[in-house]
Amino acid sequence: MSAASCGGDRTGTPAAWPWWALTAAYFVAACAMHLQFSLWLVRPRELPWGRHALAELVPAAAVIGAVLLLLAVARQLRQHPRRRTLAAGWLLWLLAVLAIDRWLTYSTAEYFHYPQYALLAWLIAYLIDPQRRRWLPGRVLFWTTLLGAVDELLQYLWITAHYSHYVDFNDVLVNLVAAAAGVLLYYGAAQRPPPGTVHRPRPAVEAAVAAALVLVISAGLALGRLQPTPAAGLPAGGLARDAHGAWTLHLQRSAAQHGHWQRGPYRGQFYVLSPLEGLLALGVGLLFTGVLGARRPDQAGRGAAAAAMSPSKAPKSR
Repeated sequence: MSAASCGGDRTGTPAAWPWWALTAAYFVAACAMHLQFSLWLVRPRELPWGRHALAELVPAAAVIGAVLLLLAVARQLRQHPRRRTLAAGWLLWLLAVLAIDRWLTYSTAEYFHYPQYALLAWLIAYLIDPQRRRWLPGRVLFWTTLLGAVDELLQYLWITAHYSHYVDFNDVLVNLVAAAAGVLLYYGAAQRPPPGTVHRPRPAVEAAVAAALVLVISAGLALGRLQPTPAAGLPAGGLARDAHGAWTLHLQRSAAQHGHWQRGPYRGQFYVLSPLEGLLALGVGLLFTGVLGARRPDQAGRGAAAAAMSPSKAPKSR
């Protein structure tokens, strides 16, 4: 992310470097400690009511979190000049969460993705738009989702390689939906600035990164260095040498992972998105930004824009 796209802007105050360090440290710690946190969560221990794992408390914690979120949303809706638009955004978000919970969730421990990536999105939004005047929900979702994909790839290749059997596009999608909650929380109580009053540079860095990713993935597939499905079972990590001794990254360790129903402790079974299904779902998810990113100003915005005009260009009253 460039300084132009991630620092301050002509009308805002640049984010302080300690916030950059905090955001980077938070993301690295969340990635590196994923396995240790999971083990800590599922390890049985003596509690006041007997020997249990803390993972058993996750549903209760999720209910408490949902209540707190509902209170925050209700407060936003009371203050926002475009209540219907904001309510539509939260409704779409809730429908996505319910669909993921019904068909794509392995265990309730995955609920932790929501506060984890909502907070990361909030931090990134603060870094690139500290005064909430540039209105960049799409840019926030892009970087948060990209970091979420990096997190999942690191888990598959290294951090949880001994039990990760595939690159988890389900979790990448959950990270995107969680980031959308962070975006809604960050921008939900803010009023959109009038069009033309704030400098909004084109997302050149994001476009370049997206194009580079497409080229790298396409080249990997064309050269055979990236394989969606292995010919045989693979060891942990998904990296293996081919017949010529060249390293190849396989997105799953066996052919029966992506695009299949798997057994899980939450609802008995869950569906594992294939790479194509995952990318399509991410594309649909990124369209979510249209709810907040539409250019149509509210009435307050029109009034502010008119007030900013010179007397010769301002509309005359009759």
